[in-house]
Amino acid sequence: MFIRFIRSSYRIPAYLVMTMYHFLYLVWIRIRSSSNPKAMHQLFLRYTHNVHRLMGIRITFEGELPDYPSILMGNHRSYIDAVLIPAKHPVAFVARSESKYWPIIGWGARAMNTIWVHRKSQESRRRTREQVKLRLQDGFGVVIFPEGTTHKGPDILEYRPSMFYISAEGGFPVTPIAIEYKDPNIAWVGKVKFIPHAWKQFGKKHTDVRVTIGETVTGDDGQKLLDQTRNWTILETLRLRNLWDEPSLA
Repeated sequence: MFIRFIRSSYRIPAYLVMTMYHFLYLVWIRIRSSSNPKAMHQLFLRYTHNVHRLMGIRITFEGELPDYPSILMGNHRSYIDAVLIPAKHPVAFVARSESKYWPIIGWGARAMNTIWVHRKSQESRRRTREQVKLRLQDGFGVVIFPEGTTHKGPDILEYRPSMFYISAEGGFPVTPIAIEYKDPNIAWVGKVKFIPHAWKQFGKKHTDVRVTIGETVTGDDGQKLLDQTRNWTILETLRLRNLWDEPSLA
């Protein structure tokens, strides 16, 4: 218990300092080169790699992302899901507007051209759809967690349909992603306070996670795209959970 406390005591402050540094560097890139997507993407990859090392995150990957930008649809287990995806292209995230003003994390997300959505606002959802189309047309991948909130599992929540209909209307490719942690308690759910939860989780020596990239699909039927993506993810997360639950492989 004491060792965990020591780890959290240096990891969380170090994470905040590191995030602030990358945020300031990102701002400098935007000022110097007018939001150069390639430079921003390289900074994002470097940042995620540093987060993995600092926090002891160990990822086992299966599958491979396509060589062209697509909409990456992943199930949502934890607040660290966003740093798990090995994006080949510059990406934009779709996130709740509530997190836009979070200190440091929200600042960095804004600098990364995150698309903010207020889910209870029809006008906000309409603007989100338009921005997603523009990002894809500009060569960006778009990362979305269509459950809309974190969920412990092993099942997954219903997927919000709007992005699947946008994909169908625009002919945009959808790449499903399945995420499953060795310790399902990494999920921040219920009425648990964020700081105590993060402090406990990042005190562990390692956070182990399996990530599978599914086959990219396209189509002109939004409901069919949703069903294909969600059904594959349901089966894959259960398979990954079973792998973690087998003592010889866990």
